Amino acid sequence: MSLTAGIVDLVVEYELLTGPGADSPDGQGKIDGPRVDIPIGSLGPDHNSGSMLLTFALPQDDDAVNNPAALWLATDCPVPASTALAESIQMTVSYTDCTSDSLGHQIADGPLRAVAEDLQGGYRIDGDLTTPGDSCLIDTVCLLVEYELSGYVGSETVDLPMWFAAVQCRHTTPENPFDGSKTGPCPTPTADPCPCCRTLGKLDFEGTQPGLGDSYADPGTYAFTDGDADYGLEIYDTADKDSERETVGVAFRLVALDGGTAPALCTVAVKGGRGFEQYDRVDGLSVDTTDLPGSDADGIVYAPVGTGISHVTVCVCTPESEADCPGCTDPSLSNGGSDNENGNGYSNGNGSKHDSDRHSGDDDQNGVEDRDGNKPDPAVSPGGNQ
Repeated sequence: MSLTAGIVDLVVEYELLTGPGADSPDGQGKIDGPRVDIPIGSLGPDHNSGSMLLTFALPQDDDAVNNPAALWLATDCPVPASTALAESIQMTVSYTDCTSDSLGHQIADGPLRAVAEDLQGGYRIDGDLTTPGDSCLIDTVCLLVEYELSGYVGSETVDLPMWFAAVQCRHTTPENPFDGSKTGPCPTPTADPCPCCRTLGKLDFEGTQPGLGDSYADPGTYAFTDGDADYGLEIYDTADKDSERETVGVAFRLVALDGGTAPALCTVAVKGGRGFEQYDRVDGLSVDTTDLPGSDADGIVYAPVGTGISHVTVCVCTPESEADCPGCTDPSLSNGGSDNENGNGYSNGNGSKHDSDRHSGDDDQNGVEDRDGNKPDPAVSPGGNQ
């Protein structure tokens, strides 16, 4: 279909080049109406990026002259406006050659919220890139919209309203049809940078990957053995028992294995013997154990004293509400027996003892404590609902 404004007949076509919907029957076609629907809501672990080609054309008809037109593009704030997902989707809007796919200069680039703020007052599209200034569209111009989701764990959805409009150039000075639209900063997420602390994954030290052995790890990068396999731990330092092949502590960074951005740590639980040690963030956001209270001067977090590490469970900050948060859980974690039996507490790099009375209890105390010291439902499996 086409949009007709006076004697300006603008035809807009789309083609999903990569990502969600690219191979579907609806992966290309004409846009019905003045709004472009970009499939960012379909991004997820299986398809975390995509691109869309937009073609704006003024086809000529033998019966009438299709007048040159000034073309504008505009956005509204993401919907919902305050979602943290809008910070995790990177978007780039660029000119591109309609036949060779070679890219021209960028129109907007950055997180979804920043792109929305840049374009919400209307942006004049240059109809002829071979001439100086913003020329009127006579034939065809193409834009490439690229989008990528990185470092997000959660269940939010988001949409970016994008609009276009054409105003004839002949015998008039075109004015921005979006002039007077609402502009200004889009709402940002709530002040709490970690409203939900949920399980992301667990790494077993059982020889499941090269470099890992029974309660042993060499420095290296390892994918989670349980939970979200798109993430893992980059272990950059270890503490081993003297003259023994047994690792009692590790320093690591949480990494996205595809090279993207990982979410921030909120809780790390290090299991060893019959007990575990828990390390919780206090404030700030980091993917590195060196920033967790209780880690030693080298960023190493330890299993209970006298034990080798059997596995490490990692929980991360997500923007979900408390009601929707599945929690930070791992049914395999428990602390049982006396302090002498399971070695509750650990020796840090200064040789001092970390008070871990909060971990002591019976064998049926499953799950990692939350930041208020509460035990979540042990029936929830590691990884939660990804």
